[in-house]
Amino acid sequence: MTTYLRNNAITQEIELISRRRPESVLYGVWTAILALQFPITRGYVTRPQDQHTSQGGQRGFSDLHIFQYAGNATQANKFLMVQCKTAGTETRTAIWDDAVDQLSRYLSSSHGTRRRADRTPVYGIAAIGRCIRVYKYDDVNRQVLDWAPRGMTRGAIWDVKDHARQVQRILDHILDNH
Repeated sequence: MTTYLRNNAITQEIELISRRRPESVLYGVWTAILALQFPITRGYVTRPQDQHTSQGGQRGFSDLHIFQYAGNATQANKFLMVQCKTAGTETRTAIWDDAVDQLSRYLSSSHGTRRRADRTPVYGIAAIGRCIRVYKYDDVNRQVLDWAPRGMTRGAIWDVKDHARQVQRILDHILDNH
């Protein structure tokens, strides 16, 4: 299986992820990975700092929100959100909890409770330093749940360098199932 690590720029940027570097390095890594996985030539757009407003009127900004305009569609299919957190905090439960809370709030505000006929899979990735956890949006409860493709462990933490094959498999599944 070929992974995003075949791209030298991505590999070099992953090496820069550290506690001493700003969170923007992580945004760069994820923007590059997502652009490779979800190319504009196939109708995909990665929107940084996308604004979301909850029913209570609170505003928030997701770090990266991925859309697809299939064919000549005028409505985008919003199917993936990535929340990034600074390297060096990967072992802090409160940081993971905050990222999951943000994903739940932002996906709930952008998707709400869709009619059953309108439901397509929507995913979330919490990226803390080089580590990720993956989630799927639950319309009924308006929250995210631990998720992984069949045969992989739900709730697992994956390192984008050390577990590139697994992360690529997750991204490939999302590409094929949204």
